[in-house]
Amino acid sequence: MPKQSEYMEAFFGVELNTKFEDMISELKDAEENLKELSTEIGTLTQSLAPEEFKELIKECRAISYENAQQIKDVRTFLDFYLKSDKTSTHIILERDAYMKIYQIFKWDGADVRDLKRWIKELKEICEKIGLNPRDLINFKKLTAQPVPDELAKFPVYALDKQGYCLTGPAFDIVMHIDEVREKMEENNS
Repeated sequence: MPKQSEYMEAFFGVELNTKFEDMISELKDAEENLKELSTEIGTLTQSLAPEEFKELIKECRAISYENAQQIKDVRTFLDFYLKSDKTSTHIILERDAYMKIYQIFKWDGADVRDLKRWIKELKEICEKIGLNPRDLINFKKLTAQPVPDELAKFPVYALDKQGYCLTGPAFDIVMHIDEVREKMEENNS
């Protein structure tokens, strides 16, 4: 039986807003490809009787163009829905923000660059919906594994298993623990 955490990971495993935007882009590409196919089918020649050939070409063009129109309708609907319905877009982005927070808190400590990327993505989402990431996360207690007190003063916000630290005023600088200690010594001199 799946654990509660597995359900949470499945629920939060997809960024809906990004997925919708990707779908719109993919639908547009498919629409253009099908229209191009429709044009190319019109130039094909085969060893069929002229009437059969004309009928086959006509049928293929109709099918491909009809599919292109269906895709266009879906794309137009999704594009309109996401662009015009600010409430739905806001809800999706809020959900994505909480997904990022969950991902940040579940960080396994393997590579601090993952954490850096997730924080950057969280900031981008928060900018779109007018939230402040500092209101959502206590950056002094960013991870379950505490940062040693002497490093926290630098400030270091997270430390990975290889000794790399997440630091910087925007939580976007990665330094090795030795570099942090050297900087600390320079600042104390």
